[in-house]
Amino acid sequence: MVRKIISVIVGLISAIIIFVIVESLNSFLHPTPKGLNLNDANIVKEFFANQPISFWLLILFGWILGSLICGFLIAWLSKTDSKVLPIIAGVVLTLSAVANFILLPHPVWFIVVGLLVFIPIVLLGHKLKIKNEYE
Repeated sequence: MVRKIISVIVGLISAIIIFVIVESLNSFLHPTPKGLNLNDANIVKEFFANQPISFWLLILFGWILGSLICGFLIAWLSKTDSKVLPIIAGVVLTLSAVANFILLPHPVWFIVVGLLVFIPIVLLGHKLKIKNEYE
């Protein structure tokens, strides 16, 4: 049981680290203008509304990569093929995205994709490790 809990925690922490790395790269490629008042909701909304598609696709790439590795690590560390653990991790990641959507403005298409991406991709990462183990 402890192994399973640790596998989910390690998977989630790994996903978050990857998200942060990719979003840091994104901040480098799409810097926030100096002097931007992040306390003004209208200015922040305008800033996000004017971001190019590459900004959003890079975030999505990070979410997919992090989720894939999360599922893989859960399978590797838990040593179980049960889908319960990756589903739990996928739900946690989805809920964190919902919080992000509430706090910051996002395009509608990105919200829809963001709600659909985590659980299947974590499951895919889990399946890739399980499949690799049995071949």
